[in-house]
Amino acid sequence: MLSIHPGSQRARGLTLVELMVVVAIIALSMALAMPGLRAWSANAQLRTTATSLQVAVKQAQSEAVRTFRQVVFFRTSATTCTGSETAVATGTRWVIKLLPRVSTDAASATYCGSLTENAPTIAVAGPTALCFGGHGRPMALDASTTGVGAACTIGNGSQVIYAFSSTTSTADLKKLQVWVSLGGSVRTCESTRALSDAVPDGCPTANLASTT
Repeated sequence: MLSIHPGSQRARGLTLVELMVVVAIIALSMALAMPGLRAWSANAQLRTTATSLQVAVKQAQSEAVRTFRQVVFFRTSATTCTGSETAVATGTRWVIKLLPRVSTDAASATYCGSLTENAPTIAVAGPTALCFGGHGRPMALDASTTGVGAACTIGNGSQVIYAFSSTTSTADLKKLQVWVSLGGSVRTCESTRALSDAVPDGCPTANLASTT
């Protein structure tokens, strides 16, 4: 039978002072970790948004090649997906629209999506509309041809650029871009790093001066 001797020491809980010390240590640890956590979260949202836009642009390019038709990828505020949406420079949604082969045909939307639905702190800068020809390369079209109220341009003549930024206040944010070359290459790169064999995620050197 278990017996308890009068001289046995009783287990005791934390004193108020000890509890306050533990709480202070936890609070200090969280305060030190918060800047890093904010930067990690913001960079993750930047990367996710850039990757999503890259995938959407490649979808537009693939659709142009598959159908051998002109395709316009444009930003909009509309939540519909019919092909009759209007381009908006600050729009947070996108539409891939197949342009008619002849004037008597109707245009149609094939894909639609959101740029920043899951990343409210991320802003996207770049062309309102981006057009691809049946060869899969970017091309310039005027607004009357695109039918979305915006023209497709080729930027500085060598690439089309989308740049991403965050409203999160931290010095550790990456500067990402989706870069579309006139040859049809679509890739995400970090604009503060020059592309090389050692830095495969960097942007082409000729493009660094025009980054944001």
